[in-house]
Amino acid sequence: MFLKFLRSWIVNIATVVLFITAVEMLLPNNNLKKYSKFVMGLILMVTLINPLIKLIDKDFNINKYSYEFSKGIDHEESKESFFQYKEKNIERTKENFNKNLQEVVDKKLKNKFPKGKFKVDTKVEFNEEDNNFTIEGIKVGFKDKRVEKVKKVQVSINENDNNSEEDELSKNIRNYLSEELELSKDIISVNKM
Repeated sequence: MFLKFLRSWIVNIATVVLFITAVEMLLPNNNLKKYSKFVMGLILMVTLINPLIKLIDKDFNINKYSYEFSKGIDHEESKESFFQYKEKNIERTKENFNKNLQEVVDKKLKNKFPKGKFKVDTKVEFNEEDNNFTIEGIKVGFKDKRVEKVKKVQVSINENDNNSEEDELSKNIRNYLSEELELSKDIISVNKM
């Protein structure tokens, strides 16, 4: 049995080598010859490897392997590890989304308000029902880099006399982010640093 197998393998190799030699002698010397040598090499490799694969996979039974695979999946350990992997994956994705959102918001603010310094903090949650991430909040701290004239300070007990210019800038930042990111103004808070 083994000798028949070995004999047929050697005959196949010899036949392919003779065929490749004949084809190479008939082809002219040009670009086509390079490609034909490549193809002939592939044919020779398949001829060499094919009998080994047949010898190894003699008792290959797909039902046996599929049963083993489904049995392994049904174990409680694999289910638990799948859920752990899923949770870790969601957490990593959430962190990356949060980081990217902060970078996008910071870049947009620096482009729109070049004289300001910003610190952006975002909060993102994963909604399992929708299988989607939602933005829960954006906090922007800003510091105006403009140099202003020293103003006369008036001391008053009433705290409602906030600087109207800062309030206007906060509103502008909030409106801008709401429009750019298509988010509700309620989840965007802007404060002076």
